[in-house]
Amino acid sequence: MNTYTKLLALIATALSPLTTVAQTDLYGASSRAQGAPFDITVTETSREESRSLLSVPGFHSRTAPAARWLMCAYTDLALKRGFSHWAVLYPPEGSEVVSVGFSNSPATSPREVVGPEYAEERMLGKGMTPTEKFMVFCGLRK
Repeated sequence: MNTYTKLLALIATALSPLTTVAQTDLYGASSRAQGAPFDITVTETSREESRSLLSVPGFHSRTAPAARWLMCAYTDLALKRGFSHWAVLYPPEGSEVVSVGFSNSPATSPREVVGPEYAEERMLGKGMTPTEKFMVFCGLRK
């Protein structure tokens, strides 16, 4: 193995943990930091293959603008995770943990991706929401 090949192998080995770390960084967003006149935050507390659990303090007292901003956060998270569709399970009273399920198919049942807490009456909408529906509204790009 020549010196150049050894150097490339060494660089690849050194950088691979950084790539892994970057892919597993948990999501966080703040409406105030993005210039909104209201203050709501989203913090991803855990991540599974097709689901994220988000802490959203004040979720049940959110305003209409905050609710729309949250839909942009769900869309942003889906795009960052490489998905084209999302579904949201609102938390029950007393909890501020939102379950967001992801898929690349509009035919996926939200029940499959939001988790064992699935309850139809707490779902946002009836099916999977395409990211394209909110990308323009939210000013997001793939």
